[in-house]
Amino acid sequence: MKYTVLSFILVTFLATPMATAAVPKEVSGTRPDADTGGTEVSVGLYLIDVSRVDGADQSFTADLFILLRWHDPRLEGVFEATERVPLETVWNPRLQILNQRTISTTFPEQAEIAPDGTVITRQRYFGTFSAPLDLHDFPLDKQRFGIRLVVPGFAPGEVRLVAVSADLAGEMRSPTFSIADWDLGAIDAGPEPYRVTAGGREISGYLLAFDGRRHIGFWAGKAFISVLIIVAMSWIVFWIDPKHVGPRLSVTVTSMLTLIAYRFLLAQMLPRLSYLTRMDYFLIGSTLLVLLAVVQVAATTRAADHDHGRKAARINTHSKWFFPAIFAAMFAAMVSVG
Repeated sequence: MKYTVLSFILVTFLATPMATAAVPKEVSGTRPDADTGGTEVSVGLYLIDVSRVDGADQSFTADLFILLRWHDPRLEGVFEATERVPLETVWNPRLQILNQRTISTTFPEQAEIAPDGTVITRQRYFGTFSAPLDLHDFPLDKQRFGIRLVVPGFAPGEVRLVAVSADLAGEMRSPTFSIADWDLGAIDAGPEPYRVTAGGREISGYLLAFDGRRHIGFWAGKAFISVLIIVAMSWIVFWIDPKHVGPRLSVTVTSMLTLIAYRFLLAQMLPRLSYLTRMDYFLIGSTLLVLLAVVQVAATTRAADHDHGRKAARINTHSKWFFPAIFAAMFAAMVSVG
């Protein structure tokens, strides 16, 4: 579906001939209807693809098509048929994407002018967009992603941005995206004025937004199962005689160091947050559980050295079910909703 829409857009754009007649110079200066009221600009959006969400960089990568349409009475009758002209030769909103990081465009900077004075511009943007993410519930988080458009220098009453989705199949998004670890919802788009500073002047703006939920499957394999294996490795000591302090201590210390190294590896996937996420609490709890196993080794070894072999064996027996039960409770708390 998305390629059908793109093909239609591209063919329609390229089929429009380049103008041979000149556009009046005064048209590139002031906006249409500047003396009588605001200029209405219709905005058509189509989200072609979302390929990545980068939590550590607080950004997402997307492919977006934008169509703008407005009427300029000064261009009525200039051309006998719809023709293309360089964009700088006519007045245009000079739309800016406020939260863009690195953006590339596909289409030439041109405008289509119809005989009745209707002006249309089309552009495709691909790149990264900033997205402040609330990661308290990571990796079970839901996020709100947005692409904010603004018209610098014009108040909402001067340039009125209005939604028009009929041009682009109404849904404003592709049925499927290439991103694998997120489930993205419907597009919500409409005019939304933007205020640069609190109490400052409003400028005309437009917001495209959509919700996303992170798939837990990726983290189940990359984090939960791996941490379970590391923590369970420390439980082997409960089946080793307390008199063998060397092997028991070696197993628990190795588990601790492996878990700490794994925590540093997972930390690279997140920004440096000032708060703890669900994953952080789970990893801290797992680390404390391994530390408790080290303490258990020391306690049972001391008991065995003081001829309290039965007491040491009893502690080992209880530990065989106590530690897995605590880990299961931590995991249940981590995946619980709310």
